Amino acid sequence: MFDPLSALFSSDSFIPHGHCYLWLPQLVWLHLLSDMLICLAYYSIPLTLFEFVRKREDLPFNWIFLLFATFITACGTTHLLSVWTLWHPTYWLSGAAKALTALVSIGTAIALIRLMPKALAIPSQAQLERANNELKKEIEQRHRAQTQLELQAIITKTIAEGSNSQYGKRLFKS
Repeated sequence: MFDPLSALFSSDSFIPHGHCYLWLPQLVWLHLLSDMLICLAYYSIPLTLFEFVRKREDLPFNWIFLLFATFITACGTTHLLSVWTLWHPTYWLSGAAKALTALVSIGTAIALIRLMPKALAIPSQAQLERANNELKKEIEQRHRAQTQLELQAIITKTIAEGSNSQYGKRLFKS
């Protein structure tokens, strides 16, 4: 009877992937180094994304960055297992990791497609700067208008007070 959990870590009746490369050192090292460097890059990207999301709490849709981090980590794990299977033929484990990566990849792609209209609706930096400049101009115009109104009020009050004085009564005699 097939036991999936036992099969996951079993290497029975399989040969290590290195046999496919005829154990040629240059070919084994090429795949080993390439997969390890890809794995390291894939594992460093999610760390950077986590740090970015942690520092930018105001970020809209921060969950998509975490989904990308999960997707990229899964991709890195498939490369790590490619190195492992050079010597250890645990192909069920490798296949399960690839299947999980496929599910996470499809989920990430669907989430990104659904998010795209909302993300595109976020104003750009240039749009925000234009709006900010327009608001600054409007504030200046309102400040000038307020200053003119205050000046007119002072002039009107001065004229009104002057017309009630003795001098004003003589000056504005009817």
